[in-house]
Amino acid sequence: MKKAVTLLALICLTFAGFSFSTAQPVQAISKYSEKWHTVKTTEKVYRYKPYVPKGDYMYQMKFIHKTPIKKGTYLRLRCPGTHYPWQFVIHGHYWTVLRNDARWFKNVR
Repeated sequence: MKKAVTLLALICLTFAGFSFSTAQPVQAISKYSEKWHTVKTTEKVYRYKPYVPKGDYMYQMKFIHKTPIKKGTYLRLRCPGTHYPWQFVIHGHYWTVLRNDARWFKNVR
């Protein structure tokens, strides 16, 4: 009888929306996330200003104004797709980081 009551209570708690999970939170954002995320840089990286010459197409984009970003800098970051680099905005201007990996930053909650 005691086992049946315990089993019934466990079933009721499960269907009431209570669950116990041992999953760990994910550290890095998705490489192809189009949402803006606040991140903190973990190493020195370089930012570039995207530039499309007049009359050219987007795939002919050039990157100018190479500027270093210090370690520990907070950024609002996104990756708009698989064919575009990491993007972030500083004072209304879009900048990019020409890195394919996500090891140069970590999430900030």
